[in-house]
Amino acid sequence: MREEIAAGQASAGRVRDYQIDAMFAMPGVNLQLRTYHHEAPSEGGKARADHVLSVSLSGRPRGSTGRYIHDRRETRPFHFGNITFVPGGVPIMGWGPGGLQQTLSCRLDYGAFADLALFEQGLSEDRLLACGDIRAPQMEEMMRRLAHELRSPGFARETMIDLLVRAAIVDVVRHVRQDGEGRRHHSGGLSPVQLRRLTDYIASSLDRSPTIAELAQVCGISAGHLMRSFRQSTGETIHAHVQRTRIERAQALLAKPDRSIKEIAHLLGFATPSSFAVAFRKARGQSPTGFRRQVLRG
Repeated sequence: MREEIAAGQASAGRVRDYQIDAMFAMPGVNLQLRTYHHEAPSEGGKARADHVLSVSLSGRPRGSTGRYIHDRRETRPFHFGNITFVPGGVPIMGWGPGGLQQTLSCRLDYGAFADLALFEQGLSEDRLLACGDIRAPQMEEMMRRLAHELRSPGFARETMIDLLVRAAIVDVVRHVRQDGEGRRHHSGGLSPVQLRRLTDYIASSLDRSPTIAELAQVCGISAGHLMRSFRQSTGETIHAHVQRTRIERAQALLAKPDRSIKEIAHLLGFATPSSFAVAFRKARGQSPTGFRRQVLRG
């Protein structure tokens, strides 16, 4: 049994700050493709009874931060990643710089999935923080495929959606188990201050390629120590982080029509628009032009 609801249909009496572009519901699952347009920075908080898996299809804006409420107090802040999970019953507070955002929201009924028992038995703060930034390229690609099923229904749509949702649930649990354990047991990584200083420096230097020696100097450690510690702290290499940050910034810039593809390529340090297009297609599975057309069309 399933239910499909026309895009843009509002619930009676509910005020919302987004437009629904597509919607699909089946037992235990409610999916929505949403477009947010905040002209100014925004701040808010919410708590839902169900679990929510949220995926930014346009790239989470730089500076988006949040805090969960754990044991009646706020956790330390975290930067929202492109994929975020909010366990049912856990309040969350967030701040964003505004702008256009396209997201896929996947609401999962509390108690409906045995694999989500981890989130229904109480989480440590480390595991809860691991939910705020789920870095799993294969999962992001899978969620984009799920979004495509909502936009363009195909053969055996309900079966495909069910399989993709269940696979996403498994990926979330795997990530939180591994990342949460890593936060507790790994030693020798960068301190939170060093990591923030480094990622901020990288984000402000995307128009060129800072050297490892330069980045090591920012943290006050050797180049070898930096490479080992960065991977231990984040699970990715510095090169992979720089490339991912560039693509996320590209998505945010492409979501606005005021800059040409050539300008964006130059701003992000690509030698030519074609090299930018190759990197973007490799990361997102479509060209910058195709991505922009999709986002602006809504």
